[in-house]
Amino acid sequence: MPEESQALVRFTPGFVEDGVSSDGLPRYREIVRIIKSVPPYTQVEYVATEADFDENPGPYQAFQKEQGARLLKPTEEGFPLALWPVISPAQFKALSVRDISTIQQLAKLTGRPDLPGEFKELAQRAKQMLALSANLGQFEAMVRDRDGQIEVLTEQNKELAATISAQTALIAQLKQHPSLQQVA
Repeated sequence: MPEESQALVRFTPGFVEDGVSSDGLPRYREIVRIIKSVPPYTQVEYVATEADFDENPGPYQAFQKEQGARLLKPTEEGFPLALWPVISPAQFKALSVRDISTIQQLAKLTGRPDLPGEFKELAQRAKQMLALSANLGQFEAMVRDRDGQIEVLTEQNKELAATISAQTALIAQLKQHPSLQQVA
């Protein structure tokens, strides 16, 4: 447990103005900010330096994990937690520190007895979402199949209409033929 005089440290993403672009608007670049606070009233925030990263490896590592969870790595597949509207920023941060960055990873945790209480419901919701979305691919394939069938039927309908039109014209010609009119 930290001493009462020890500052709480956290890193946050930020930006600083970086000149003016060719269209006359300000340009910005991303930076990492550090917030040091000693509750209840003292808080200092500034641009983080390499020394800050070295002096506070734990909070910096947690910050890196959170930022990494916002962007899927090429080896990961699934729906990112950062885009899931069900999850709160605090829950996202807690899960990203535990290396959980997709809904699929969260759904796999369902039923684990060591899972903290606030994540049990989230894991169950993630599992339900995956079960509901499993059928979405099937619907798309069904629609493509139906579109193909409709295209074939439309083509066949045009051919049948042309055949009927030709036969109607032939019947009209035969009705006008004088030798066939006497037989009838």
